[in-house]
Amino acid sequence: MMDVISGVLTGSGFGSAVTGPYQAEKPGRTGHLMIALDIDAFEPLLEFNARMEALIAELKGVALAKGFDEVVYPGELEARNDVKNRHEGLTLPVDTLKDLMKVAQESGCEGLLPFDQAAL
Repeated sequence: MMDVISGVLTGSGFGSAVTGPYQAEKPGRTGHLMIALDIDAFEPLLEFNARMEALIAELKGVALAKGFDEVVYPGELEARNDVKNRHEGLTLPVDTLKDLMKVAQESGCEGLLPFDQAAL
């Protein structure tokens, strides 16, 4: 269904027409659809939160696959990193930092870069 509402419905790529974000030689054709729901229109927020906690507990309670030490739910790793990134900042690869420097220099904004350019 996610492919239907974010690909077919939006006119973007879907199925095999979508390529990965690290395949620069091909257009990604990735589509996005954002939906806002008022949880209280469906059920009281406290009840929803309790049911979500039960779902998460059930997901995390399944037997682990061989070689794995944890079950994670969609968005969990991103949420963990968001907290870490807010305190420590983002760690970007050196080639990304160099690309940012090049774009900043081309646009006359190199003084606005929030990192030590000489360290690269």
